[in-house]
Amino acid sequence: MTASEDPTATPTAMPPATTTDIHAACAQPVWALWLLSMILFSLVIALSAGLVESLAGAGLPEVLRSGGTGFATAVGLCLVAVPAVRELRKRR
Repeated sequence: MTASEDPTATPTAMPPATTTDIHAACAQPVWALWLLSMILFSLVIALSAGLVESLAGAGLPEVLRSGGTGFATAVGLCLVAVPAVRELRKRR
């Protein structure tokens, strides 16, 4: 009976992954999902700001400027909030 046919033989597989390996493998997709949700949230803010300006009777340049400002502000706040929350969790 060869080793591959022996039911009691232990397989020569790779060692189990460590927690660090798992976190490194999962870090990229999680960051991509966070970035996508930040952008979608910022788009909602931009559209809301543009709609409010439009209902107030502003012209197209003012509406676009208002929407762009709302988008930039929301993205900036989201990008600052993630590292801040991460730092606060470390201090616990």
